[in-house]
Amino acid sequence: MMLLDLLKIPVFASARILAGAEGLTHKVQSVNIMDAPDIIQFLKPGELLLTTAYVMKDDPQALQTLVSNMSQVGCAGIAIKTKRFLSEVPYQAIQLANELHFPIIELPLEHTLGEVLYNSVSCILEKRTEELKYSLESHRNFTNLVVQGQGIPEIVASLTQLLGTPVLLLDPALNPIAASPHFGESPYSETLETLRVLLSSNLPNEPVKYLCLLEPGQLPFPQLVIHSIQTVQPQGYLIAFSDESKDNPLPKLAVEQAVNVIRFELLKKQAVKERSRRYKNEFFTDLVEGFFTSEQEVLHRGKKYGLTEGCFFFCIVLKRDPITAASAIGGTSPQEERGSAERDMFYEVIKREIQKTGLSFAIFNKNDAIDLVASVAKNGNEGLEMPEGLKDRLKQAIVRIEHNSGISVSLGVGKPVAKLLDCPVSYKEAVEALQYGYRSKRSRFVQFYTGKQLIDLFRLVPEGELLSFYEDTFVGLERLEEKERYELLKTLSVYLENHGQIAATAKQLFIHRNTVLYRLDKLQNLTGRQFGMHGDSLRFRIAFLVESLIK
Repeated sequence: MMLLDLLKIPVFASARILAGAEGLTHKVQSVNIMDAPDIIQFLKPGELLLTTAYVMKDDPQALQTLVSNMSQVGCAGIAIKTKRFLSEVPYQAIQLANELHFPIIELPLEHTLGEVLYNSVSCILEKRTEELKYSLESHRNFTNLVVQGQGIPEIVASLTQLLGTPVLLLDPALNPIAASPHFGESPYSETLETLRVLLSSNLPNEPVKYLCLLEPGQLPFPQLVIHSIQTVQPQGYLIAFSDESKDNPLPKLAVEQAVNVIRFELLKKQAVKERSRRYKNEFFTDLVEGFFTSEQEVLHRGKKYGLTEGCFFFCIVLKRDPITAASAIGGTSPQEERGSAERDMFYEVIKREIQKTGLSFAIFNKNDAIDLVASVAKNGNEGLEMPEGLKDRLKQAIVRIEHNSGISVSLGVGKPVAKLLDCPVSYKEAVEALQYGYRSKRSRFVQFYTGKQLIDLFRLVPEGELLSFYEDTFVGLERLEEKERYELLKTLSVYLENHGQIAATAKQLFIHRNTVLYRLDKLQNLTGRQFGMHGDSLRFRIAFLVESLIK
């Protein structure tokens, strides 16, 4: 309690404030009696010292030193019983106390120091008991709401009624979970976006943080008290508006108890969410791995996940690109990040952005990938065709995912199947499509499965054999400088892509057609091979194709 409030009890009725009146707002945590020379070593912050000044009666300078040291420690003040050993407090000590705003209180002779100590401590304990009783009652009220089947919005509403000020609960992404009615009308309805911007750069690392939202006068309650809600991972922030001019600890205790109850309620919801997601992951993992034998069983169990008859299905496999997997979230690896709040946020971002493509799908986790089983209604007698413009929509989705999460992703898409029991085929194709994209050293891509490619056959050939074939094809170029070698090979590659058309090659490379002829002639002389011969032309095409496999 404040020293000013403590001095209102009867035992201090005849006491006088000799100095440091501006420090009467100091908090008093405890009261101590001591008349030892080394007293300063035993004093603590927030302590009020009761003394007869016996050890200082013959040394006026000692009181000044004590006042200075107590002020540095952070003590609440000093109460001296004068007219016993010290006739009056020295002027120099009073002057110093006024400069330091450190209270010096003169105690009358009518009460012993023991009586002053007893009454002071009793008052402080009574205040503590009142606070604890209030805290317990607040906790009981919030807990009863949960027991009665109420949820977090009701807890926030009850806290709002108790405080009489706006209250807001945000999730880790600073989206509202629950809010008091104040935010449905002016002026607080206009502060939500401002509040999010302010918090995005001032999120508390400590349990409680105090901020001022706007200049005083623009809001009835401009001060913010932000409580970080933590369980096994960050769950959000409870924000209570307040008026800093009112120093009442009871509302703070109510907020703390509300935070405790909300924390346990969010922990319970998180546990239910994790369990439901685990069941979902197990079901779809069994589906794509081919453990089901009955279409009806899959439809029955998958109904709650949106799987219905009259649709064809295809699988999508989404992964973080390897180049950003370790740096996307503060430098942590996927293994270190797994199970944290960032994983859940990433999962929700993907879910939200894929929904914007218009697809109907079920999303689940399998190993280090996020997978989707998408469904499209069959239209009459049409075959199993992908929705029009799906590739472009998925490309836009991965751009939005990176924008919102800072994580680069790619995805592979399997071919559609008519039955859910055939989903393992589509899932395998989606995985192969994704792997094909990564083998091509790409990122941020959408790769549809198109069957085995020619390059997939070359992957079956030992890398040493491919390297030998490549070097033998371009023998004679190793003596050239890197820049010239690159220009010659680039010209040949474009020439082959344009089916031997000199004019088209020159146009694409922005060079003169004679430059193209000169470079091709030099290549033929160096390699000893003729581009017009079918065998040599095919050899060059194959060499360019396998180049990505050996470099």
